[in-house]
Amino acid sequence: MRERLLDAGVELLFEDGAKVLGRGLNVAEIAARAEVSEKTFFATFGDKGRYIEALLLRFTHSSHHAYHLTEVIDRAFLDSRGDPRRMLRAVCDRDYRQVRSDPATLMRLATLVLGGGHPGVVKSLRQSYNGYERAGVRAYQPVLTRWNASLRAPFTPEHLAIALTALVEGLALRHLADPGAVPDSLFGDTVVALVGALLDPEQGHGHVDDVMAPLADELVRAHRADNLDDLPEHPRNAVIAAARQEFAGRGYYATTPAHIASRAGVSTAVLTQLFPVKAGIVAGALRGPYAELRSLVDDDLALGVPPTTMLRRHLEQLAAFTLRHREFTEALLMAAAHDPARGGADPVREIDLPALLIPALRAGIAAGHFHGDHDPRDLAEILAHALLLRCLTHPGGAAADHAAAVGALVLHGLLARPGEPVEQCPRGGAPRGGVPDRARPDGGRPNGARPREAVIEGGGQRHATANRGAWGSEVPTGDPERTR
Repeated sequence: MRERLLDAGVELLFEDGAKVLGRGLNVAEIAARAEVSEKTFFATFGDKGRYIEALLLRFTHSSHHAYHLTEVIDRAFLDSRGDPRRMLRAVCDRDYRQVRSDPATLMRLATLVLGGGHPGVVKSLRQSYNGYERAGVRAYQPVLTRWNASLRAPFTPEHLAIALTALVEGLALRHLADPGAVPDSLFGDTVVALVGALLDPEQGHGHVDDVMAPLADELVRAHRADNLDDLPEHPRNAVIAAARQEFAGRGYYATTPAHIASRAGVSTAVLTQLFPVKAGIVAGALRGPYAELRSLVDDDLALGVPPTTMLRRHLEQLAAFTLRHREFTEALLMAAAHDPARGGADPVREIDLPALLIPALRAGIAAGHFHGDHDPRDLAEILAHALLLRCLTHPGGAAADHAAAVGALVLHGLLARPGEPVEQCPRGGAPRGGVPDRARPDGGRPNGARPREAVIEGGGQRHATANRGAWGSEVPTGDPERTR
């Protein structure tokens, strides 16, 4: 009975919407269309207001073609004999015809117009669209796998599903207003063009801007040829700002000097005069902020801030630096990891982030607050790398929270009950309980002896084998000059 009354309301709205807008829905007409009495209407819904609310929610409920999209694509894939264009056009032809003839298409439009201010209606409509788009993503992912391709950034399968849903519904609505303006093939042709531009068959982390790069580069070159004096007021700053945007959109490796030059409005010749290598742009962007961090570290040392407090402060400052300059910090890590054995002239080595933590670690070791079993440089690199990775993978977090998480783990350890005896385990295995001597508060030394302090001056310095890291030059382990 409820469904018959709702169906009657839908039919009245769509058959003579102008009349309904003029005088509203009439209970007697709804009951007559549903072949029930008005008494039954009110017994079912209580009042007209509840009926209208139920009617609006009804507009958002329909069985949509997207739920069967996977089967349609699989069938079209076989029928196309491997030709992706034929497959796309076959799927789009079926999809467009079904959406165009589906009453739910108009019902969703009516929902937005009539019930856009109703929270329950909007929520139901959003859930309905989310269901269609999830079905689309499930259908598209296997196709990308079959084609051995990925989507160009910033597009994702979710973005593609939203775009295609909006496109097919928009064309279907346009067809209702003017059928002759929308050929049946238009949706398929548009999708072939769109997917052809979005697909990256080499899976090379391509960007959608690359599709127009040849034309764009030629037009930019022509423009510059006609405007030889048309340089940005601050070319260096323009290049750095352009690099930030390109690194954010493409990533460090996929960004070329030509990409940066085009966005900055300079020629590649100008760019290479300012920054001979791409890593130099990263160093140029971070040089000033890094110098400010170094001055904060120097101030803490001059003021005699306790080592533990100093380490916490420097971790938080480094986390804030990373979040503030995320694109360049990520690029710095990529450049450092690309060739960690390069010489000291590499621009990346100028921005030595782990070195910011060495003074606090060295002071803590000298004062006996930290174990002296490890070289301060090695500890600083472990700490800095853990903190940077956390900041880059959780950019929405606060600097203080990132620093506290990493600092607490380092300062207090991971094991829950220090001092518990270690159970022996087979060779090559791990202890099944307890804490290794090195992790105990007394360092595993008899009578609670103070941990060995690192020797940091005079001829008593012990040198271990030389190390070469991605950030520092080759120096003996434990060398007090390592931070230079």
